[in-house]
Amino acid sequence: MRVDASGLELTKGIAVQHPTTVFPSYTYPAWTSMFTGVFPGAHGIAGNSLFFRERQVARYYTEYHMDAVKVQLAKDFLSDDINDQVKTLYEYIGQSGGQSLVVHHMLTRGSGPGAIQPDFDSLLSYQQNRSQAVDDNALWEAVKSLQDFNGGAKKGAELQLPSLMTIYFAGLDHAEHLSPENPEQARLEYLKHLDDLIAKFIAGDPAIARQHHATPVSDVTPVDPIPWRGLRDEPVMQQTLFVLVSDHGHTPIDWNNALGIDDLKVAFTELTGISGKAYHLETPALYDDSFLSGVRALFGFFSDGTISGDSTIVATVNGGALGFHVKPAQGQWTDHPDYQADIAPMLEHVLLTLHKNEQGPEAVLYKHGSRYVFVPYHYDGATIQLLPAVPLDQSPLNNAAYPMAQQRLNGLASRLPTDPQSAPDIILLADRSKKLTYFNKQDGRVLEGLDLAKHRHFHSDHGHLNASDSLVPIIFARGGQQGQDALATICKASLVDVTPTILDILGLLPSFNAALQNRPDEMKGRSLRQAIDRIVTKAHPTSSENVCGSHITAPPSHENQLVGG
Repeated sequence: MRVDASGLELTKGIAVQHPTTVFPSYTYPAWTSMFTGVFPGAHGIAGNSLFFRERQVARYYTEYHMDAVKVQLAKDFLSDDINDQVKTLYEYIGQSGGQSLVVHHMLTRGSGPGAIQPDFDSLLSYQQNRSQAVDDNALWEAVKSLQDFNGGAKKGAELQLPSLMTIYFAGLDHAEHLSPENPEQARLEYLKHLDDLIAKFIAGDPAIARQHHATPVSDVTPVDPIPWRGLRDEPVMQQTLFVLVSDHGHTPIDWNNALGIDDLKVAFTELTGISGKAYHLETPALYDDSFLSGVRALFGFFSDGTISGDSTIVATVNGGALGFHVKPAQGQWTDHPDYQADIAPMLEHVLLTLHKNEQGPEAVLYKHGSRYVFVPYHYDGATIQLLPAVPLDQSPLNNAAYPMAQQRLNGLASRLPTDPQSAPDIILLADRSKKLTYFNKQDGRVLEGLDLAKHRHFHSDHGHLNASDSLVPIIFARGGQQGQDALATICKASLVDVTPTILDILGLLPSFNAALQNRPDEMKGRSLRQAIDRIVTKAHPTSSENVCGSHITAPPSHENQLVGG
């Protein structure tokens, strides 16, 4: 890794050629999988919007809902929802006597006093769409936390690092969501800013400042500058592994055609009238511009998330994926619904309603035991005919357009009897060819003003199985190693492989294996250390090893040298 006046260059970075996130490709399930080393079916965080059947609790971590505030301000709100039978990376490290620093990331369980939450300035900047200010503050907090970590050292002493340090730059995702012209170009432009921040972190800077709002309506100004000598010339740099990773990709959408809970209420109210059977859709207290919704949202701060006692359907809205949790007519929430009696009538009506409104899905999936199956159907313009379900490996999802779809869907459905019940009974994938998505909009406006700080419309999102939502950068770079020869790559990997890889490098992989010994391989990640060692030493890999040739065909560009976020 080299830093100079032109920016950051990964001269010995090891990339994954086919890197995927989990499903749904959304922030909270992805990060939880990355920091636990298991798929969502095991840790329970099955979306940003999710439902725990055994607890009858619904969560809306990033909706216009009070949960979105709680998950940022209440330290253990997310941690308490994660399966307590699954350890985090920080817990493995802490239990072995190591220390972790976690800057601005929402998952902190096991990091103890090393968890550093966003301050008011950062949260306000995020709310006002000032993405660069949010990430400037993350860098400032990272530098300050390292100086505090070394607080007892003499001036000029060698810098010490914790066993693990996580720095979360949240601005990239926000900037891409809000870009109305070209989300992909917005991503590449924003990565240049992240390049600069990471370069300062490694090379040092005479004045790392944080961005401050003097008043809630004022612009940001730099304050509290910290002189930072950086990591580059420190002996510890030679022993440091940098992991650059993102949680999901993005796909352009048409905000005006986003479908949310209010739309679904129309379908279930009509179905109740037609069938004579009561279908009660759980309706969360979402915030919009009205005074009444603000009052309802405030009451939500004191709610534990328990759904209404008469609800029989819970919809979980996760961008490219819409989930339905169905209560059996002759049972409880902890019971499995019967496909013919409980699922099929509801699904036929919902699909017909969607198609009549030009919102037909790209695919339909049904959770059959610990597996999802593909549900084909025929629409003739007037009726829906559900056809026999087929295994995923025989479905249209079994191709490169949906990377590792079978593994990711099985990772959502597979669970032990003691794990949370949070995987939906039915999943609809939004038709991305029509730029469709599932999202609870805050308002019905078509136009946005010119002031970006007041924008609320999304122009891209994620959550789908498609490649643009699912492929993420996973890059390993060893500090202090330089060279211009292109290295080989890791053929394929998932976010769930990051925790076992880091633990293996720290000598803690046996703890991971022991903790998850009763779980089948499909529920958990695997260490990539052997592949990394083979690549760095240029040792010839065996035929069974996960090593592929270099995908670099030209010298690294100095204009946009970091691919990751």
